[in-house]
Amino acid sequence: MKIILIILLIGILYRLLLTWNGNFLFNMDNARDMVDVREMVVLHKFRLTGPTAAIEGLFNGPFWYYLLTIPFILSSGDPYGSILTMIVLWAVGGFFLLKLVSDYGKWVVFSVGSIWVTSNYVVLTNLYSFNPNPVILLTPLFIYLLKKYLETGRLFFSIASFFLAGLFFNFEMNFGVFMPVIFVLAILLSDKKKLLKSRSFWLGAGFFILTLLPQAIFDLRHQFIMTNALLHFLQTQTTDGQISSKFLRAPQIAKTFYDSIRPTFMNSSVLTNILIALFFLNLFKYWGTIWKKDLTVLIASLFIAVPFISYIIIPTTVNSWHIGAEMAAFIILTGFILRSNKLISLPVSILIILLAIGNIVNFFQKDFGRQNLDPSLYKNEIAAIDYVYKYANGKNFKVYTYLPSVYDYPYQYLIWWHGLKEFGYLPIDYAYAPNKPKYVGSKTSFSAKESDIKKRENSNLVFLIKEPNHNYTRFGWEGDFIKYNWQPIEKQMIGPIEIEIRKEKLSP
Repeated sequence: MKIILIILLIGILYRLLLTWNGNFLFNMDNARDMVDVREMVVLHKFRLTGPTAAIEGLFNGPFWYYLLTIPFILSSGDPYGSILTMIVLWAVGGFFLLKLVSDYGKWVVFSVGSIWVTSNYVVLTNLYSFNPNPVILLTPLFIYLLKKYLETGRLFFSIASFFLAGLFFNFEMNFGVFMPVIFVLAILLSDKKKLLKSRSFWLGAGFFILTLLPQAIFDLRHQFIMTNALLHFLQTQTTDGQISSKFLRAPQIAKTFYDSIRPTFMNSSVLTNILIALFFLNLFKYWGTIWKKDLTVLIASLFIAVPFISYIIIPTTVNSWHIGAEMAAFIILTGFILRSNKLISLPVSILIILLAIGNIVNFFQKDFGRQNLDPSLYKNEIAAIDYVYKYANGKNFKVYTYLPSVYDYPYQYLIWWHGLKEFGYLPIDYAYAPNKPKYVGSKTSFSAKESDIKKRENSNLVFLIKEPNHNYTRFGWEGDFIKYNWQPIEKQMIGPIEIEIRKEKLSP
């Protein structure tokens, strides 16, 4: 237990240093979530759905938003609260991950713990708040709960594992849909078929269904919009002949998995290839016996095999964030691999530890305390907002923002939260451009009131905050402002973000 706590403490400190001083991402996706959570908490508008899913017209469940309400309330809306939540989930998942591999020996615990602490793929889940992140972070907890249920048949473990499976479906539908299949296959392959007829199984399944009710109610209220979207997707794919050629997807899916496994193991192709080869070697060696002897290996293997096979058959887009649970499962299986291959266990473990140390050293040498020019970094966005407010010097102004994503959710949220907290007022207008269709729910509730505007002198200043023109769409956005004939004053670079200051011409 002591070694587990030490590893988790190191990992927590590492993550706090990584995200220190605003060094975390606040891009369109997580800012959109914060905008929606703001509406829930401030305006008491409860939701039945969460972020959009991989298939157009489908929505993930709302429990991701309800999870975010906790740090929102505790931190009074500070975006860093959601980052701290991800770090807490990382520690919870890490505890059960190390507990699962502790049967393989202390050296294995240290090696696997080193991966969980420094893995590039895992670390990324703590650098920004994103709805699929809890799936990878809590996969070890689910595997632990399901293993305990298979061993004991107790109602508590059935309810806990089924409920967590339902949360996974809410967080990331593209993976959560496989949870019932994994659950049933784990029971069948572990020769625990009697559990399928037990009261504990069906009560637990009831909790899984309970987590899906908000989406079902939403679908009923909106004339089965999600059901029709799913049917349309499947019909389109069949018409296009993609299902008949589904096995041609196998190399593509294999590449997607490999491209995620590699950063999971510190971007080392050597370590990745060794572990994949050893995994299949052990699978062949212990086929038919390991499933009943080691439930951890059984469940973790299903976490990889079921989605992999399903993604070949189901013609949906598969991105790296859809397969986070599989990566966590592979980290757990690394413990089994090291335990089962004693001849090369030591050199592989040494390689893992050296790579882990290298990741930490690399951070302190190249990143710690140095400027990061990513425009989506929270600290850079805040610096741009601070500059605008200080330039306006307490007077009213307008601000418009260019992001390659078009919708300026990060600034919609940060101007409201940071502007009010630090400067006590909101701009006359803040959006991605003037007079655009509504894209933020209840925007009027988060805009400057007419009475507040009249209290302050109008500077007539207009600020254009511009992120880098990565996808060459900024020219069109800038062209939209020509018709306003505002007087140019100056331009200023705040880190990677350009701020152009203009002034409205007063009417004669």
